[in-house]
Amino acid sequence: MSKTPKAHHPPIVPSERPGPEGGKRDANRREKVQLLCAASLELFCARGVEAVTIDEVVAKAKVPKGSFYRYFSGKEELVETLFAPLVRELRQTFELTKTALESMQSSGGLNDAYSELAATVATLLVSNIDILRLYLQENRAPDVGARRPIIRVANELDEIVVRITEVARDQGLLSAQNDLRVTALTSLGAVERLLFSYVRGDELGSPLNVSTDLIRIMLDGMRA
Repeated sequence: MSKTPKAHHPPIVPSERPGPEGGKRDANRREKVQLLCAASLELFCARGVEAVTIDEVVAKAKVPKGSFYRYFSGKEELVETLFAPLVRELRQTFELTKTALESMQSSGGLNDAYSELAATVATLLVSNIDILRLYLQENRAPDVGARRPIIRVANELDEIVVRITEVARDQGLLSAQNDLRVTALTSLGAVERLLFSYVRGDELGSPLNVSTDLIRIMLDGMRA
């Protein structure tokens, strides 16, 4: 599968809105925010969040430093804004899986539910490959400074995966003999390791095929 990143889409724009939405000032604001986000993402991926300064971001984006502070309180809010669209879509995807598991009466549909989850998540991540790269670089680092939004995302993903696994267990779809938190976090760790290999350029096949193999291996040991 091609490793060529897709174009980065502008993130959710901060709440301050000069002029009417859709007007000239609003369009100018959105353009500056997009420039700042694109520049910062490239710098963060290359050198890490904490090493990059706001001066470097505005210089690369060719945006006055004063404009940066009209849209962001600092680097932490900038990082949070970068991740916001992907996090929103991931939450929706996991919630749909949780709902499907809550109504499932037998383990026969378990593979389909997890496979659909994997396919959706794989598509989202490949479409946001630079955000994924930044997440994998930073999510195990100290929870300080502008890195805090990334650590919050990591912690939320941990809890979501555990919660979904608990729902499957409570429905009688997974074995109750395993420590579900260990099982869930081990699975998430394996996914992250495979994603790291993918963004590094290792030949593993497509993310969808790899995730399907991982789900099969995981469920073989977890079914009730």
